[in-house]
Amino acid sequence: MRLSQPNGPYQGIPKEDVFFVADDRYVQLGVGFVILSMQTEMYPERPMQIYIQVDAQPSARNLLLGALLARAEQYRAMYPQLRGRIYTQLVPTQWEMINFYSHNGFANNDAEEEYIFTLPDIKVNTPPMSCQFASVPLQTPEQTQAFLARLNAYRMTPITMDYLMLQMQQPYFMALGYYRGGQPIAEILVSGSRPDTGGLVMLYCRSEYRRSGIGKSLLTSAAGLLRERGVTQCVTLVFSRNEPQIGLMKSLAASRRRIVSILPGIDIG
Repeated sequence: MRLSQPNGPYQGIPKEDVFFVADDRYVQLGVGFVILSMQTEMYPERPMQIYIQVDAQPSARNLLLGALLARAEQYRAMYPQLRGRIYTQLVPTQWEMINFYSHNGFANNDAEEEYIFTLPDIKVNTPPMSCQFASVPLQTPEQTQAFLARLNAYRMTPITMDYLMLQMQQPYFMALGYYRGGQPIAEILVSGSRPDTGGLVMLYCRSEYRRSGIGKSLLTSAAGLLRERGVTQCVTLVFSRNEPQIGLMKSLAASRRRIVSILPGIDIG
C-alpha cells in the first residue's frame, strides 16, 4: 500500500494535513486528515486539541492512522510546552471504528451528550454589579461575524453563519449577554420551535469571570424570557470531559437523555 498527499488544499484542509492511501495498483482505499485547534477557553488544561479522521477500508486503516499520528507528533513538536489531546468523533453505532481506535490506544472517556432541564421559574435576574443585560447586536454583517467569533472561541465545532441565520428564524431565538464597559463578559444563544421546549445552543463566560455564578445567572435571565413565550424546558449538548458544562447541568438538576457521539482520544503532554 502507498501513502500520498494532495497537490493543494483538500476540502479547505491544508494539503500537509491530508493523506490518501492506495493499493499497489493505485486504487484508492481511503483518506484521512488532521485538524489542529487551540481551545484555550474550553480546555485550558489541555488547549492543544488535534482532531483526526480515518475513512478507509479495514486493510488500510492502520497505515493511515500511523500517518495521521505522525503528523500530530509534528504539531506537538511545534508546541512542546502545551498539553493536549488527539481525538476523533464517532456516532455510538460505529462499533467497528470504536473498537479500531480502542485497539490502537484511544480511550473512550469523552462523549457529546444530550441533556434536558426544567427552566427556573423566576423572573429575569438583576445583572451583576456594573453590568448591563442586553440583546446581542446583530444588525450588521460585522456584528454577526464578531458574535460568531466570540462563540466559536469556546466550541470544539464551529457555528456557521448559515446555521446562525437558520436559528434566527426560529420562534424562540434569543441572543443575550452581560456587558461591562461595552465589552461582553458572558453571552447566550437559545433557539427552538417545539411546543414548550427550547434549545440552549451556546453559553460562554469569559475565563476571568468564571466560578462566580455569572453564567448561571445569564441562563436564568434567558429562562425568564423564554417562560414568557410558554417555554418550560430546554435541551442542550455537553461534553462529558468539560467540567464547567457538567457542573452547570448538575446545578440545574438536568437529566441526561442520550449519547450523541463518542470521542475516543489520547492525552498528550
